[in-house]
Amino acid sequence: MADDIRVRIGIGSVLIVAITGLVYFDHWSGHGWGAITLSVVLMGLGLLEYARMAGNLAPVAGKTLALAGALYVLSKGLGHELDPRFHLLSAPLVVGFLFAVFFTCLRGAPSPERLRGLALTVFGFVYLPWLGGFMLDARFLDPSQPRLGEAAFFFTIAIAKGTDICAYFAGKLTGKTKFVPSVSPGKTVAGFMGALGGGIAITCAFSAFSSVGQLLPLALAPGVGILLALVGVSGDLIESFVKRSVEVKDSAALLPSFGGVLDIIDSIVICAPPVYFLLLLLTHLRGTL
Repeated sequence: MADDIRVRIGIGSVLIVAITGLVYFDHWSGHGWGAITLSVVLMGLGLLEYARMAGNLAPVAGKTLALAGALYVLSKGLGHELDPRFHLLSAPLVVGFLFAVFFTCLRGAPSPERLRGLALTVFGFVYLPWLGGFMLDARFLDPSQPRLGEAAFFFTIAIAKGTDICAYFAGKLTGKTKFVPSVSPGKTVAGFMGALGGGIAITCAFSAFSSVGQLLPLALAPGVGILLALVGVSGDLIESFVKRSVEVKDSAALLPSFGGVLDIIDSIVICAPPVYFLLLLLTHLRGTL
C-alpha cells in the first residue's frame, strides 16, 4: 500500500503542476487555448478508451465517436474564443454523428448486439464530450472577467479530483466498511466521508482565495462543497459501473495506480455541468441584486 500511495502522490503532483501551469499560461496569454487543447485531447483519448471497453459488450463505432466528440468540444471552444458562429456547429455535429452511427448500424442484419452497440456509442457521446464540454463553458463564463473563467475552470478540476484524492487517502488509512461493494469494491464509508470533507475544504478555499468568491459567498461554500462532492463521487461510481459491466479494472494502463485517461476524467465530466450552471445562476443573481 505504501508504494501505491507514493506512486499516486508522485504522479498526482505532476498532474497538479501541469494543470496549474496550463491555467497560468492561459492567464498570461489572455486566451483559453490551453484549456481548449486540454479538453479536446482528454475527450478524444477518453472516448477511444471508452470504445475499447464497451467493445467487449457490442461493436462500438470508436473512431467515429472519438472524432465527433473531439470536434464537438473544439467547436464549443472556438465559439467562445474566436467567434460565436463556431458554437453553432455543435448542433450539426451532433446530428451528423447520430446519422453516421445510425447508418453504420444499417450495414448488416439487425440484432440485439448491434442495437447494444448503437446505444453504447450514443451513451459514450453524452457521457464524455457533451457533459465534459461544460468545462469550457465554465472557462468562458464571463468574457468581461477572464480571471473568473480561469478560476471556474480550475475549480471544476479541483473539486472533482480533490474530493477523489481525499476519498482515496481517507479510505486507505481508516476505511474498513465498504460503501457500494457491488459497484466499486474499493470504496469505503470513510472514503466517502473524506470526499465530503475535501469538497467543503476545496470549495471554501476557492471562495476565499480565488475569483470564484466573487459569485460564491463563503457562507454558502460548505453546502456547495458537499453537493459537488456527492456529484464527484457519483461520477466515479458511474465509471466503476461501466468498467465492472465490461469486466475491466482500468480503462487503460496509461499511468501506474491511476489507469487511463477515462479513469482520471470520470468525475470531472460529471462535475462540469453543475459547476457551470451553479456559477451561471450566481452570475445572474448578482446582476439582479
